Amino acid sequence: MQVSQTKKKEFMQALGKVISKLRAESKRSARSVAYDVNLSKTTLLLSEAGQLDPQITTFCKIAEAYYLKPEVLLKMVYEELPEDWSLID
Repeated sequence: MQVSQTKKKEFMQALGKVISKLRAESKRSARSVAYDVNLSKTTLLLSEAGQLDPQITTFCKIAEAYYLKPEVLLKMVYEELPEDWSLID
């Protein structure tokens, strides 16, 4: 099954919103967070902006940057999406 571009964009924007909130709550700079988990600052900021569809390893690194398990970060992302939202139409 093909994932629509709209659904992909909605997911990326929800992920970005969560990452942005986590960084604001942690009061850390993008440079500091990115450095701690060996990501580029650009990758982190593109993720925050909802403009990057990260690979699973990058997603896991982002979770680790905020001392979260990847499944917790994924749950937070789904909480930002509408209740009946699905990646597959």
